[in-house]
Amino acid sequence: MKKQYYSNPFFDRDIENRRVSSTISANDVLIISFQHKFYFFQERKRKELALFPLELFNQISLNSSFLGVQKDKKIWTAELTEANVKSVSEILKGGWFYDIRDLGGQLENEEAALLAYALGINKWHQITRFCGACGSDTKSWENGHSKKCKNPKCATIFYPQISPAIIVLIEYKPKEGQSLCLLSKRKIDNGYMCSTFAGFVEIGETLEDAVVREMKEEVNVDVTNLRYVDSQPWSFSSSLMMGFVAEVEHTAFQVDGEEIKDAGWFSAEQLYESVSKEELTLSRPDSIARFLIETWANNNINKVL
Repeated sequence: MKKQYYSNPFFDRDIENRRVSSTISANDVLIISFQHKFYFFQERKRKELALFPLELFNQISLNSSFLGVQKDKKIWTAELTEANVKSVSEILKGGWFYDIRDLGGQLENEEAALLAYALGINKWHQITRFCGACGSDTKSWENGHSKKCKNPKCATIFYPQISPAIIVLIEYKPKEGQSLCLLSKRKIDNGYMCSTFAGFVEIGETLEDAVVREMKEEVNVDVTNLRYVDSQPWSFSSSLMMGFVAEVEHTAFQVDGEEIKDAGWFSAEQLYESVSKEELTLSRPDSIARFLIETWANNNINKVL
């Protein structure tokens, strides 16, 4: 099975060095972001991620987070403020800040995974500037992988948290004829945008409980035969997406009218034909939703041709 986009299990996070304070060396490089966009140099027709020497940013106060080691370089990241950007404007020449989702087709999976990791850490630092227990300021701890309350009477330590979410392709297998999948439909300028169904896991739920509840809430179906497929880190909403295929015994459904406005059943053949005619657009290529749909379609098209 292919690795999901934004995942890289082979990146060395070098966890032991998170608790080590060491002198900055030439091997320490910094990935910078501003308003959750990352800085790239423009090299002719391609964009190259800027890995600045960390020491160039000694003049400004940064909450830098250590990400890990890649090709003997110790990689850090930090989110700049508007004042920071002005202070280092002389350094920021020959490039620009870009949203990584806008560069999806230009980034290798390993680079996209590194930036998604950096994005998640930087966003977490922004929303944990104050202690959730007493309201005091927090300070970065463990080289950016935890936050500690500055109030000595509190001194609560916080760690990055992610929100688990399930994402589901619903399948109907008739006794005769082609299998069908149920997809959400959203009207766009050129036809429809289709995707799978998803929702966050609530406190006290298993993943399977969440699948059953969300599918009942969104399209009023009772799902059975749940099969786990794969997972994907999704730093854009601080989530971990866990993909499933689930079956239903009949094709009746009813959208909730709020999260899901419209939905429809598709065979693998219909999906291929509608996409080829540009009447239907699937979820973004970097998403696990797209992976679930394409995997299902590929598995079923062979059975009907």
